[in-house]
Amino acid sequence: MSSLRIMDSDPGKARRTANAVQRALEASGEVVVGNVSVVPNRRDSGARVFMEVLLLEASAASGNDDQEVTVERADRPRARRALPRGGRGEVGA
Repeated sequence: MSSLRIMDSDPGKARRTANAVQRALEASGEVVVGNVSVVPNRRDSGARVFMEVLLLEASAASGNDDQEVTVERADRPRARRALPRGGRGEVGA
């Protein structure tokens, strides 16, 4: 999955630009947009907007509207599998 970063010293302009880009990408049948996040700049009052973009395969972009897309977020820890419950039986038996 590819990522886009839109930055501006004016946070409002960064958000408006990102919204326009997101609308344009969502209007396309060739890509899917996911995980849009706004992060304030560290040095000034600006903002950075990150968005993930998934390029659909040619067969899916040709009109197959039944395609299911799953977006995995890198900022969330993966769920751990639970260990099976152990009995209190004898060890080494």
